[in-house]
Amino acid sequence: MDKALAAFKAGNKEVKRPTIVKKGDEVKFSVRYSNSPMKLTAEETEVVVPAKEFEAIYAAIKESALAGEFDAQLASLSANAKTRGQTGAASRKANAAKKK
Repeated sequence: MDKALAAFKAGNKEVKRPTIVKKGDEVKFSVRYSNSPMKLTAEETEVVVPAKEFEAIYAAIKESALAGEFDAQLASLSANAKTRGQTGAASRKANAAKKK
């Protein structure tokens, strides 16, 4: 979250897919973990808030995450990332074997 916020404050100049984007007086953002978006509301992974309230809301979400309120979701996202990694490694190994 800190890297995404720093990139946003720097103008997202070197970010391929910014997770925080300001349009007019609103900020649209998502929080990613293990390359997947977290659900910030019951079903939403992306939230739009007034720009003047963004930093306070973002800080509150970070505090909630640090307090463990997203632990179950983070564990699930981490497990999914591990599975993706293992699948990718197996695929690369199979492709390398075909080339020999």
